[in-house]
Amino acid sequence: MSELYILDRWEGDTAVIEVTDEMDCTHWQQANRSELPPDAREGDVLLLSGQIWQVDREATASRREKLARRLARLKNRGNP
Repeated sequence: MSELYILDRWEGDTAVIEVTDEMDCTHWQQANRSELPPDAREGDVLLLSGQIWQVDREATASRREKLARRLARLKNRGNP
C-alpha cells in the first residue's frame, strides 16, 4: 500500500500530517515533533519506514516546483 505523507502544520509540539492513499482518500494523523527530523518543514513530503520519519527531499522539491508553477499560472490568469 502506497501512501503520500505531507507535513501540513505544526501545532505546538505536534505535527499534523496529511495522508493520501492510493485511492486518493485523505485523512490526518499526528506525530510528536521529536519523532520527525529536526529540519522538517510544513509542506515537506515525508517517508515513514517502520517508526522512522524522513523528509523525501526530491519529492518535496518536485512538489514545491509544481505548486509554484500552478500559482504563477493563476496569477497570470488575471493579467491581459
